[in-house]
Amino acid sequence: MGVYHVSGLGLSPGALTMPLTCVYILQAAARFGHEEARKFFELSGEAPRKGSYEKHKGEPEAIIVLDSKEAIQGGLHLRYESRWFKMQSNGKEPIEKPIVKYICKLLSHLNGILERQGLDGISPPKYLYLVTVDYQDFENALDTAGALLLGFERKEVWVNLIGGSNQLNLALMIAGDYTMIPARYYYVFQNSMRLEPEWLEKLPRKREDFMRSADVILNRWYDLPPLNLGYGDILRRLIDEFSYRQVISRSELEQIIADAGYGRPSDFIPKLISTRYIVPLGKDVFGSGGMLERVKTLFEKIEEHRENLRNMDIKRYLGDKMKEVEFSC
Repeated sequence: MGVYHVSGLGLSPGALTMPLTCVYILQAAARFGHEEARKFFELSGEAPRKGSYEKHKGEPEAIIVLDSKEAIQGGLHLRYESRWFKMQSNGKEPIEKPIVKYICKLLSHLNGILERQGLDGISPPKYLYLVTVDYQDFENALDTAGALLLGFERKEVWVNLIGGSNQLNLALMIAGDYTMIPARYYYVFQNSMRLEPEWLEKLPRKREDFMRSADVILNRWYDLPPLNLGYGDILRRLIDEFSYRQVISRSELEQIIADAGYGRPSDFIPKLISTRYIVPLGKDVFGSGGMLERVKTLFEKIEEHRENLRNMDIKRYLGDKMKEVEFSC
């Protein structure tokens, strides 16, 4: 089983292809014997068990792009350039075209070198999915991200946080934190719209190039730690409590906060009020706030997706919002 890379995008496909280039160069470097590149993938793939074996762990198996309807349909001018393979944006085109073209050129180059050295080549992705999302609407983005991640619950999912809007990347992080599905959140910085890493000296052509490039990539690659973005034990308890009653006493609230291990409860209550999770209804009585109701609604939708996806695959579930593109090199 390979890795499913999930990425928000805008009009710059390099935000997807640049980090994937890093992954493919690390795959090649691992084949050449770069120990740190090998370790980069060592926890990836199938759990060790009798009869289960993956020769090369961590190869991208699927690419999932979340983008606007206009970008997916080819109604917008994209922004990209590849100096390695002499590619340049020119007019309107669907977002998948430069992605597929570039990755095929890159893999053709890498595999030619590997195979001449008697090493195994790197397989192209089996799937490319394009998912329509309103990248300016956080709630739509969270709803879509939640359904999408649950649809790939049994896969190894890595989330790319380079491309896409702030709303979309935040939605991917919150949905990932809530579902606990992504194995990795990653980020590699680049200023330009290049399809390849601008900070690599050149396109690797021999073993020494791959070893040096792998060192540079590993120094620039950043894995974000799993995040606790606020939907913790306190909010879960409050949602449960307000599901069957209108108010909660100060002593009960302080006990909930203490059970979650948040310092002095009396110091934490004002934070719950200022963030509108609770509202004071009297001296020692509190009701559910607007933000708590909003959080409840958002995550109830994700739970609905979880239930619906028990008997339906994600492509059928998302329908016209999800388009599969043939990835043929």
